[in-house]
Amino acid sequence: MNTHHQNHKPRSLVLTLVVAVALTSIGWAELTTDAAGELTIEGDNAVFMQEANRIEYSGNVVAVMDGMRITGDKVAVQMTDDRIQQIVTTGEPANFYQTTAESGEATTASATTIVFLPQTSILELTGAAALRQAGNTVSSAEIRYDLALGKLVASGGETTSERVRMQLTLPSQSPNNEEAQP
Repeated sequence: MNTHHQNHKPRSLVLTLVVAVALTSIGWAELTTDAAGELTIEGDNAVFMQEANRIEYSGNVVAVMDGMRITGDKVAVQMTDDRIQQIVTTGEPANFYQTTAESGEATTASATTIVFLPQTSILELTGAAALRQAGNTVSSAEIRYDLALGKLVASGGETTSERVRMQLTLPSQSPNNEEAQP
């Protein structure tokens, strides 16, 4: 009888419990400087590296925090001083979704790699990056978006010939404005 397979489930359960206890002790209420939010991450596998203060998830990973959702094949959470320093998501593609409480407006993004820096509200997208908001789309090799300020910087990338492309939705002109023009 092969006892290796019989011990696999208890080890997975123990790992899950260790990660859950470790996450509880980290203090997720301090995720961002102004929010008393909570981060929930689910994946097929998780590895907690206490010395490195890092948690890595793999397999259909979904991370949810304060109206934001990030999905991908892998998610790595790096902590510093019991605060989230960065969340790195990779996938084919990795996806980001956030709605703002004030306007209810959705921001969506996709890229091969998504780096979210919660303390500064910076979103960095690399590899086939695309960001959509209010009917407008920006696509390029790299996009850096400040969610708090609404500032976007896009570049074609140093190693590709990809150019920045913006598709903007322009407001329709009212009939009164068209009649006033000579």
